[in-house]
Amino acid sequence: MPKKPPKITLEDLAAFHKAVEGTVPLARKKARVAPVHAPKSSPRRPAVDTKEPFHLSDALHLDIVSGEDFISYKRDGISNKILRKLRKGQYNVEAKLDLHGMSIEEARTAINHFLQHCLHERMRVVLIVHGKGSHSEAPILKNKLNHWLRELNVVLAFCSAAPFRGSRGAIYVLLKNTTEEKFA
Repeated sequence: MPKKPPKITLEDLAAFHKAVEGTVPLARKKARVAPVHAPKSSPRRPAVDTKEPFHLSDALHLDIVSGEDFISYKRDGISNKILRKLRKGQYNVEAKLDLHGMSIEEARTAINHFLQHCLHERMRVVLIVHGKGSHSEAPILKNKLNHWLRELNVVLAFCSAAPFRGSRGAIYVLLKNTTEEKFA
């Protein structure tokens, strides 16, 4: 039986964030890798295309939420049990994106690249930190994410994170599986 990786404490996480403070991610060049064999596709579920960028529109069709509001969404077919476990933070977060300090366009680009990468790497549960905005205004990125993620067919569910992951300033996102395995 494989060993589980050790849990990261809040102190370890804080030390890491302090150590990388002020650093800038390296520019990523896209590389194309040809598959060794063509994956088997199911006639019921088409494969998720991770090459095309997602269209994240500017229009907001939902009520504006405040920084302290809990947000949640699930597609038809996703059980309440899965959403409840997601909300409680009972799934391992496989990747994290922090949008603090980004403009709407920077966030749109970052989310697009992040989700494409997560799908390519077959990650299922990710965390996006958007912040709560200033106290005098509605949080722009939180509202944009609440709208954008509902538009994407690769997003099965999302909800505000558990307190130990950022609470109302972050969201867990459950992504569609790019293989035939079911999420349980």
